[in-house]
Amino acid sequence: MNAPYRIHNDEAVHARLLSDPLYQVAPYLRVLVLGDPRFLGPEPLAYSINESVTAAVCVRTGPAADGAVILGKRHAHAWGTTKQDLWFTALRNMATETYDLKVFQAADTVLNVVTGHGWPGTAHVMRLVELSADPMPYGALAMLPSPNTLMFAPLRSRRSMSVVAFMWETFQELARGGMPVTDQIVWWRGGTVMAIRTEPAPPQDGRPGVRLNAPAEFGRMVEEELPA
Repeated sequence: MNAPYRIHNDEAVHARLLSDPLYQVAPYLRVLVLGDPRFLGPEPLAYSINESVTAAVCVRTGPAADGAVILGKRHAHAWGTTKQDLWFTALRNMATETYDLKVFQAADTVLNVVTGHGWPGTAHVMRLVELSADPMPYGALAMLPSPNTLMFAPLRSRRSMSVVAFMWETFQELARGGMPVTDQIVWWRGGTVMAIRTEPAPPQDGRPGVRLNAPAEFGRMVEEELPA
């Protein structure tokens, strides 16, 4: 989709956006996963995943993400709407973005590898329920080995936790020679995300070892909710 905002001047783009009505801009809203929010401009419409990864609402300005315009509170104010409403519009619009999906069996779950077409695959981390063939009452674990690649595995039981070693190995292969978005694991559940720190550990079954430094909420879910 080619947007009508391909102006090679940031301020001119923002001036155009601020003067256009929301119904005209809405079809071009997207989600973009990128770095530290301090580099996103003043008061961005963004949600932090961890200290170095942020999901932001932007306007698609062309066939790729390199010209995307990050939106801020001033845009929501000008359009008489809220950050949340713009966020959900952007998420709905993500359904128009195509991607490749490869599925690998792992323990009692599957590892899904998503590669975007024309829009970064990592942006789909905020809408895993639409990508997965599984119901995910306990959520999924995800990793972002490159700006265009997303991996995720639904949690079906405690046995699903063994997918972490396979996911870590695949992450290292896909991230080799590139720039991963983060080496942390993301726990997605019910539309919210939480970062889980990773630490090197001794190899397991011939695979690179990894240890999770998980928040208490994730630990409680594994011990008290996840079926054996």
